[in-house]
Amino acid sequence: MALTVALTLSASVGFAAVTNSGTASAAAAAVPSYSAGIAGESWTIENASACSATLGAGGNLREGAGWFPGKCQGAGQAPQITGTSDARALTFRTDKDFEYEGAIVEDPAKNTWKDAAGNTLRDRSELATGWDLPFHTDVWVGFDVRIPEGVDDVTGSGAYVLQLWQCTANPIGGVRIQSGAGNGHNLQFVRRGEEPGTDYNTSMATKSVGTNEWHSFVIKYHVEPYHDGAPKGSIAVYHKRVGATTVEEKLFEQDEYFGYATRSRCADDSFKNEFRIKFGMYKDYQPSATFRSDFRNVRVGASKAAVQPYNRG
Repeated sequence: MALTVALTLSASVGFAAVTNSGTASAAAAAVPSYSAGIAGESWTIENASACSATLGAGGNLREGAGWFPGKCQGAGQAPQITGTSDARALTFRTDKDFEYEGAIVEDPAKNTWKDAAGNTLRDRSELATGWDLPFHTDVWVGFDVRIPEGVDDVTGSGAYVLQLWQCTANPIGGVRIQSGAGNGHNLQFVRRGEEPGTDYNTSMATKSVGTNEWHSFVIKYHVEPYHDGAPKGSIAVYHKRVGATTVEEKLFEQDEYFGYATRSRCADDSFKNEFRIKFGMYKDYQPSATFRSDFRNVRVGASKAAVQPYNRG
């Protein structure tokens, strides 16, 4: 999905787009800062009615001096601002009454659907950063997320609430809701690349977040695509339930190859040695079903301390 609009920068930092070397031995590139859903900032969703498959056409978030392009598809509604003035959230939901014209059941057991051309049908409601987050460098993202009570079970390949996108291909990392009955409260942490013999459909970890509860996550992504003999990248995930007296929990840290090094893996000549982060809801189409995720305190930066929704000190 090629970016077709110019990106304005985050509320706190201005920067130029980073052109990063394709080798792991290159000097560490600067990590730009982004922030969204921050208490005390002004939030505005611009041109919600024009939110579409064209990134930035509508449903965009304006927050302070920062701007996040929106994207909608299928049953996905434009991002919304919900809650009271002192307890706001960025909300992403699907419309249970939406129907794709001519939709065909692809897999009855998984409840997945396709169009007449054989394309799997998707729903999305998302906001995105720029295409300027570097490989070969620690990039940190922190956020609060809540899965409200009363959303339907996810079927198909699961519902991503956060994705790392390198190019027009599968996401190279992210957080998804576990597919299956009763699993709407389980988040899974995944990555994708081209290391031989690796099953990328298997999650690295699963964490229950209950319903109607805010949970904070901090994730370190150090992207290194597979090269024979090259050092691996790494992913680390930290968690804390909002309002709990417990200390931060480190869910896991793993050294893994992820990301694409082969240009042909990226459609339409969209290959990059950089990535962007998208958050909200992206899932297989499910007619007559309702899904929702809420976000706040979303930050991207160069250190853990810079992005923690808690104890940022």
